[in-house]
Amino acid sequence: MAPHKAFFLSLLGVSLLLACQQPPTVPLAAFPPVVAPEAFTAAPLPTSSPTPLPATLTPLPTSTPPTPTATATPYYTGPLSTPCGQGLPLLPTHTTPAVSTLAPDAVALEAVRAIMPDTAVPAWQHILQHPGSVGLVVYRAGDEANGVYLNADMQMPLASVVKVISLVAYVEAVTNGQVNAAGYVTTADLDVYHLPGYDLWAHDRALMELEDKGLLEGDPPQVRLEEVPWMMIRHSSNAAADYLQGLLGQEAIEATAVAMALTSQTAPCPWVGQFMAMGNHTRNAPSDATAIRAYLDNPTAYGREASRLTDAYVHDTAFREEERIWHGRTRRPSVEVQHLFSHSLNAHGSPRDYANLMARLAQNGLSSPDSSFLARKYLEWPMVFPDNQVLFSNLGYKNGSLPGILTTVYYAYPQGENTPVVVALFFRDLPNSTYRAWRSTLPHDEFARWLLYDPAAIVAVRAALQP
Repeated sequence: MAPHKAFFLSLLGVSLLLACQQPPTVPLAAFPPVVAPEAFTAAPLPTSSPTPLPATLTPLPTSTPPTPTATATPYYTGPLSTPCGQGLPLLPTHTTPAVSTLAPDAVALEAVRAIMPDTAVPAWQHILQHPGSVGLVVYRAGDEANGVYLNADMQMPLASVVKVISLVAYVEAVTNGQVNAAGYVTTADLDVYHLPGYDLWAHDRALMELEDKGLLEGDPPQVRLEEVPWMMIRHSSNAAADYLQGLLGQEAIEATAVAMALTSQTAPCPWVGQFMAMGNHTRNAPSDATAIRAYLDNPTAYGREASRLTDAYVHDTAFREEERIWHGRTRRPSVEVQHLFSHSLNAHGSPRDYANLMARLAQNGLSSPDSSFLARKYLEWPMVFPDNQVLFSNLGYKNGSLPGILTTVYYAYPQGENTPVVVALFFRDLPNSTYRAWRSTLPHDEFARWLLYDPAAIVAVRAALQP
């Protein structure tokens, strides 16, 4: 197996739901060494200065999240967190594609096919046949005018790509002294956010790797807070993401998206709350689909319910155990319900916004060199693979997956280059057969990776896609 294929196959512990099968097992490798911040060769951002993050965050504990005021609810009477949707909308408003049909020139198509690797062809064919369900932005920093833009401003479901926002919020909080990365978190504190069966064992694999590396300490087991973002980015543990979201606060996560100029962003609700909003043991609605359509009519109610369900799951042991039993014995939510929810209520954003965010990260554009360095340390874990080391001096990456949805974002410095290439590639409405097949063959990641390393790729794809 080629090293880069092993890299991609090791990334499948993302936010996949009940309909998904277990990915192939790939040996885990040690994280790569990281150079100090001043050693990065990236040029400054083209903008005059980075947008500062909000200074309103208060010091937070290094373990359990803060406990807000208790308010009674029909199924839960414990502490309630701030509902999602405080600073960002809960529903997207720009989901209609700007491009829904393509009529590429035959010569341009032939030029693309002549240089494209075979592994990327299925993704390319899908783009040509279903352009209205694809968002693509790729450019070399400083040469944005000659990039590729397909439905660049269409809001699309992000799946686990949205975890980049949580990463930025975390590194800024660490750099500003608001959280202590060297503090400890018990695995029990993390496990209360874990809903088994909803992440293809990503959380379990993350804990296994920590144990194998000797990073779990004490009795009860605990891990340093600085390892939790690794769990979120390297393995895409939803529980790790939700723990950080609870630690930092919903307001901070949403304010970070605003500070990063993600103008297309909708509010990221906690993952465990999203999953239970699809279906849970307390639901009295006629059907899960009916409940989800009611959320679409009243998104504020969804924001409250997703957060309330999360609080009930985290703080109420009996509720959590009953919910786990219910999910273990029922086939709800169905694949159709998962699809309906994920394509409408999962956090949305545009390919342009996320390409620009990756360019910002690649060029050390956070509030300080230290926060930029720390974010890049987490994102550049794929540099452990020799095949990537041959092609790139730096490579940052995050992917995501939900039923019918595959997303991927990159930045990369090709060897010998001092400006990065960025790619944001989002697919929605994938047929179930395509979705399942691509999770094993990964043509979308192969296509994105080709755009990063082959200098002729952007030119050829632009000629084929631009009117």
